[in-house]
Amino acid sequence: MLAHINQSDVTGTVDLSNPTAVADAVCEIFARRYPGFDASPIRQGFVDIEDAFWGRYPGLLPCDTPYHDLRHSLGTALLMARMVDGFEAAHDAQAAALGVDEGRLAVLLALFHDIGFLRRESESAINGACLIKDHEQRGVDFMRGYLARGPFARFADQAALIQATNFAQPIDKTLAGLPDKLIVIGQMLGTADLESQISGRYYLERCRDFLFREFVIAGVDRTVSPEGETVVLYASPEDLLRKTPGFYEHLVKNRLENDFARVYRFVAAHFDGRDPYAEAMERNLAYLKRLIARNDFSSLRRKPVPLMPPALH
Repeated sequence: MLAHINQSDVTGTVDLSNPTAVADAVCEIFARRYPGFDASPIRQGFVDIEDAFWGRYPGLLPCDTPYHDLRHSLGTALLMARMVDGFEAAHDAQAAALGVDEGRLAVLLALFHDIGFLRRESESAINGACLIKDHEQRGVDFMRGYLARGPFARFADQAALIQATNFAQPIDKTLAGLPDKLIVIGQMLGTADLESQISGRYYLERCRDFLFREFVIAGVDRTVSPEGETVVLYASPEDLLRKTPGFYEHLVKNRLENDFARVYRFVAAHFDGRDPYAEAMERNLAYLKRLIARNDFSSLRRKPVPLMPPALH
């Protein structure tokens, strides 16, 4: 029982290590919201993302980034489906509602938003973490082609909404000139990406064990000053954890509240008034602040296992 809970989402009801279970949960949400909807594009998306992360998708090598693993993509898609449902519930068939096609597009973009971390066959000599600065645009390029070949070909150009997850690109640039429905999808995509991470059961341990390692491999644990001196941003996994509350307060909160216009409020609309993601984020950050105050991280004893091919852990 405990093993199942440790693999599950914040509600304890969906196994995030099982792509089929997540696909079932997403399709159940949409079947209630959009009676008679065609689930095949979403189910095919879950098959394709699993194949891609396991190295079975043409032209791509298997995932080797333990933080940006398949579980994160599955969790982001599940949160997106819940947020879409909450948005629709709040608008209740008004003209401002998304509709089934835009809802399915939103889930597919969430599911594939980190596909850019996967190396191409010509990139076997590098680690996927080295793609951190380019992975959003790589994801846009992949998803544009993926959508163009399927039933959502008319949405192919909206693959650019993946840039909403990019801290380095102003959100105004990403969403400029888009219809209201697509703006909302972009805001929800950026929100789902952040909240699915920070609310995770192993978020603190994953930062310590996986994210710091990816930062070092990519070289983003340090920068160079205008004077040409190397400045270390994160000296150790514990240093990364110490700086995480500041990252949340100064960057993430601004994204959620302002850039993404508080679309996280639609999570509560899905859950009839409560937001288990916000509750989980608050617990994780409060616990982390207590560890920092004691200057003792020894109670973080759990060892997370990434959802990726075992040989590449």
